[in-house]
Amino acid sequence: MTIRVDADPARWMYVPARFPWQGYAGVEEWSDALMSALDELHHYGSDQRELIRAYAEGLSRSIDTGEHRYAYLTQPHVETAIASFYEWPHLDVPDEELQGATDRAAVRPAVTEPFESEALGAGTVTVRYVAKEPNGVVGAVAHWVWRHPDRDVIMIVGDADLPRFLRLRPLFDELARAISVVPGDEGRSSIWPMD
Repeated sequence: MTIRVDADPARWMYVPARFPWQGYAGVEEWSDALMSALDELHHYGSDQRELIRAYAEGLSRSIDTGEHRYAYLTQPHVETAIASFYEWPHLDVPDEELQGATDRAAVRPAVTEPFESEALGAGTVTVRYVAKEPNGVVGAVAHWVWRHPDRDVIMIVGDADLPRFLRLRPLFDELARAISVVPGDEGRSSIWPMD
């Protein structure tokens, strides 16, 4: 079993970590196709194009082992967001650890609320506010967590821009509800969009 995310393709784009993928030989070919699609919509100048290309390639190259990533790139010249997904065999750790509620960088106690998903059932969403050094700017981090007897499923979003996080929060909740568990090779990528 593994997770699948039926994300709204008008808002969210899967960011591949391994190539070849979906016919793209490498990250540069993938970012070329992405830039071509975005350029048709927004008619970027060369400086904007290169900045967005570098950002997209950086998103791909910085994916951690076991992480799957979606990016909100509808208007990357206006705002962006990243959501990371993890599925692990059930971990022998307290709920608070997976929820991020024990983060010492939090400027006030994390808030955990119930979060329902049709596919995954009862879970939680935990939001904490953290101060980033050296300037002390407060951002937000949220963990959507489902704990099942055989697996833990987690989606994490963090944003140093608090107003943007609050504005996009309904989209994050919608994305979290798009997660399901499907048959597949353990650790393989049925999270990847299907051809």
